[in-house]
Amino acid sequence: MQYLYHISPGSKNTIGEFFDAGLNCSDILDMLEDAKDGFYWITLKRSKPIKIFCDMTTDGGGFMLMGRKNNSITWTVPSNKLTVEPYGEPHWSSSLGDAPILDFRVQMATREDFKTTKADWSYRLQSKRPLKNLMMNTGGCDQRSAGIGDIAYVKDLLTEKIVTTRLRCSKFGFAYHPLVKFGWHKMNSCLQKPCPWGFAFHDVVKHQVDFHGGFSFSTTRTISGMEYNATASVGCDNGYCCGCYGPVGGTKDYCAENCKAINGGTVIKNVFTWFWVRSSLPKRLWKKCMDYQVKRDDGKLISYKLIGHGVVPVKGSCNKDSTLLNDGIVVVPDSSAAQKVPAIDGLLEYRKDKQELYIRSNKTWNALAPENKIIQETDKKYKLNLDKIKNQNYLVVWEWSAHKGHEILRHRAS
Repeated sequence: MQYLYHISPGSKNTIGEFFDAGLNCSDILDMLEDAKDGFYWITLKRSKPIKIFCDMTTDGGGFMLMGRKNNSITWTVPSNKLTVEPYGEPHWSSSLGDAPILDFRVQMATREDFKTTKADWSYRLQSKRPLKNLMMNTGGCDQRSAGIGDIAYVKDLLTEKIVTTRLRCSKFGFAYHPLVKFGWHKMNSCLQKPCPWGFAFHDVVKHQVDFHGGFSFSTTRTISGMEYNATASVGCDNGYCCGCYGPVGGTKDYCAENCKAINGGTVIKNVFTWFWVRSSLPKRLWKKCMDYQVKRDDGKLISYKLIGHGVVPVKGSCNKDSTLLNDGIVVVPDSSAAQKVPAIDGLLEYRKDKQELYIRSNKTWNALAPENKIIQETDKKYKLNLDKIKNQNYLVVWEWSAHKGHEILRHRAS
């Protein structure tokens, strides 16, 4: 299947073309809301654009394809600077190592077709980090288990639900010391520079030094994969390579070590896997939610929220951990109308009678002074302070004049 990016007839938006490259896939989607899945040009803040395949649909879009496999073996997948194509040659991209990563996604299918996807999940990281630092032996991983650490939560993209906030580490393999440059450390290196034979091979000679390397998640554990079991997994464990998954929406562990199925899970050797990353959330995923409190006659405060473009308040509060988008500015004619404005933190209110702008914070309305007024008030205070200094701050200097035989009192301004 051939994927091409093109501008719709009559459209003037050229974002994503070579001469008008976007920062990343999410950035392109912000400026081209009807963008489709396909190839685009991005810069990642570098001078030379690179071509990337973007998933502009799944979970709001903005995913960059950075790797693909056509079997379950992870050892022999090379990395290079070529564009990863959905149905092209298996390899990792070594061009995205410096890209800041918010989400890392694993999509596994039984055929070379997205429609046959059996497991699709993403790790939301606690904080962004470069792709070249994806693997670690800290952040929930440890000295025995290295992998994708510092995980905030895992989202099942088939059900579009967050399935766990407990998982901290998806075990990739053993936590070899970084100095030996095996396993997880070598995998990080391959995401930044080409590895012609794959992460499991020595740099100088084609000799395999590692027999692990997998991606997984568990809805019940803090570490997933290999001896820790998993809800879904793909890759290699102690020489055994496979893909493993459970029923859609399943919440148990279905995969045990050495590619064994448990709890009715399915293990298959011939699987196809795509790996995606997302640097930021497209703006269309920012949630519109405004909340406020109303005092009842008995003095009790009741919380209400306005969701999306809805005008009917709903009981409850917005999620304080989410990025929220508040609409516009409330314009009121006078103080009487201002009393009826909901007390929503972050809301802006413009008073036409006073020609002043207010912001709601810390349960009160605070006036925002215009720049010229701030300058005038600052100049006024400065002048008053200067006059005070001139009137009060004098130095009294006593000098003894020997030749005149008397004291001379001199006053001079400081």
